[in-house]
Amino acid sequence: MADPNSTFATAVNCMDGRVQESVTAFTRREFGVDYVDMVTEAGVVASISEGVRRHVAISVQAHDSKGVVVAAHPGCAGNPISDEEQKVQCVQAAALIASEHPGLSVIPVWARLDGAVEVLLTP
Repeated sequence: MADPNSTFATAVNCMDGRVQESVTAFTRREFGVDYVDMVTEAGVVASISEGVRRHVAISVQAHDSKGVVVAAHPGCAGNPISDEEQKVQCVQAAALIASEHPGLSVIPVWARLDGAVEVLLTP
């Protein structure tokens, strides 16, 4: 069992293993936490499902998540559209999650395959 003083953040990410480590590391650094609850689904930003949103809510409520990162990446087999379209979807997905958790920081990011993670600007 984790130390009751442990801190958590949440990452909503594609299941693609190429971006798991970079998104986890970014989320830890961004929110200064011990652990990252990873909510994954193929092409997750294409349509944030009820299940994904429920898992985010569990992380927020049970682990007092300090914030959420929503990630998309190039070459997504689960969402085979242009990078620009995916980036728009990622920002929209982050806005939906933010609307369900007022006051919680929700950051949309683009996880490049070289390990870099870039924050996407919201309108």
